[in-house]
Amino acid sequence: SSGINAEYGVAKKVGMAGGTVSLPNGDASLILEPEAIEAAVMFYLEQSDATTLTQSTVDARRKRRETEEEEDVDPDLATEEDADTGDKASPVIAVYPLNVRTNKAKTHLEMKYSAEAADTTFVAMVSEKGTYASLPSDRIEEMSGGKARFLIASGGQYQVLKYPYVPVIIAFCILAIVLLALVIGMAVYFKQNPDAWYRIKKNFTDV
Repeated sequence: SSGINAEYGVAKKVGMAGGTVSLPNGDASLILEPEAIEAAVMFYLEQSDATTLTQSTVDARRKRRETEEEEDVDPDLATEEDADTGDKASPVIAVYPLNVRTNKAKTHLEMKYSAEAADTTFVAMVSEKGTYASLPSDRIEEMSGGKARFLIASGGQYQVLKYPYVPVIIAFCILAIVLLALVIGMAVYFKQNPDAWYRIKKNFTDV
């Protein structure tokens, strides 16, 4: 049984020759090139309108820390506190079996997402043991036009997340500070030079 309440799902057996498993609604596809797996596997692809950071994930983290279990994801992924976090930009796409391992150079997952042009987007996952991780940029093959395509090495729950692009926020903050300083400066100037304020008002009145 799967770990999420699935809204859409599909099952398909794929062998060493490769194949594609796609959701009926077209929101996600798992593409396996030849020799992506070492033996035939019955894959399950499921979609859920949830988030990868659920309470069960948090509980799994705590349990793993208490038992000192090793992480069960690729070493090139950022995990736990080192992983990026954000708001959901896509449904959760779960790839089962969770414990399946694939050749990450030959296994692709595609999914649709929604984000603003100024948002920073990335892919997060939750592994078989509940490890939360984010994929590095070199695993992302495409992230534009509402379509994400990336390389995976195992089953898991995958989701596109987003957060505001930091330079844009900084630019707005700087602009707000400059405008505030300008307003304060003008207020101080006209308080010290009431004649200047009077002349400006008169000019507008005479127009």
